[in-house]
Amino acid sequence: MSETDRPRILVDIVSDPVCPWCYVGLKSFFMARERLKDEFIVLPRVRAYQLNPDTPIEGVDRQAYYEKKFPDEQQRTEMAHQLKAAAIGAGFAFDPSKPTFLPNTLKAHQLIRLAHFDGAQERLALALYGAYWNDGANIGDDDTLVQIAIDAGLDGENALRDLKNPTSAKEVKAEADAFRQAGVTGVPTFIVNERTGFSGALPPARLADTLREALKAPSQP
Repeated sequence: MSETDRPRILVDIVSDPVCPWCYVGLKSFFMARERLKDEFIVLPRVRAYQLNPDTPIEGVDRQAYYEKKFPDEQQRTEMAHQLKAAAIGAGFAFDPSKPTFLPNTLKAHQLIRLAHFDGAQERLALALYGAYWNDGANIGDDDTLVQIAIDAGLDGENALRDLKNPTSAKEVKAEADAFRQAGVTGVPTFIVNERTGFSGALPPARLADTLREALKAPSQP
């Protein structure tokens, strides 16, 4: 099928960089898109959501946070095993215990949004997730975010201006709040053509099938 004959699919990926399942979901999505490339032109748009919107700007110790949220050590160990297995299914490997710091992700979302307008969102999002989950980078820090932006091909000075822009912060926070108010309680959530959605870091083949099915579903109220 030629490019002009293939329908376009807009997929909003509602996610948070400090969510390990979002990292798996993002990677899985790009594998699913490869499976669909002969049928559709799939256009992703990474959208803001904050799992922990009340995290202090300076961040918190991640291990202490998870021990408080999931006091059962066996449960934490099982979650880590599930994440590692899901990652392998999505074509990569990572250690979900690598980051020791849990930042407030508002500024990270500002950078992701800025990259959308610069046409580099996909590259930036993958770099940002990789920096946090593979390198344990503090993605709440301006200097760290600017370097990630530069490495992804964005203009560093423009990135810093946006990170320090209170209007940008308000707009991103409003977007994250809007998804929560609309009923998004778990991420990643995938919204197809702005009308029907589903949640979960599905394996690539299943995700591709679910995206196909979402196109047939009636619009949700």
